[in-house]
Amino acid sequence: MKKIITLCLFVFGLFLATNNANAQQKFSAEINNAAHTKAVEYGRYLKVNETVQESIFTAYQEFYAKSETLNNKFEAGTSQYTDLKNKINDRLLSQINEVLTEEQYTRFLELSNHTTE
Repeated sequence: MKKIITLCLFVFGLFLATNNANAQQKFSAEINNAAHTKAVEYGRYLKVNETVQESIFTAYQEFYAKSETLNNKFEAGTSQYTDLKNKINDRLLSQINEVLTEEQYTRFLELSNHTTE
């Protein structure tokens, strides 16, 4: 009887952990589509492997989600908005820089119209 109760508690615990993990990774279809488009586009131009393309997808997914939150919570043109927008852009660039070679990253900056300051 103890084993059955232990097993039930274990399964219940896994169920809760799975729901929490899934809830943290839910993005809107619009965000996923935009991130996928960017990942495929840059993956093709930069000639990256599937793993790097997946990292680019994740970076853009986070970028679009945070940008959407920023636009909903702050008014454009304010100093807070500008500061947070710069932080979001910097985060995207650092994530992309981590997975690309130096040559690919330079090409990415040219293609995306970003500049390093």
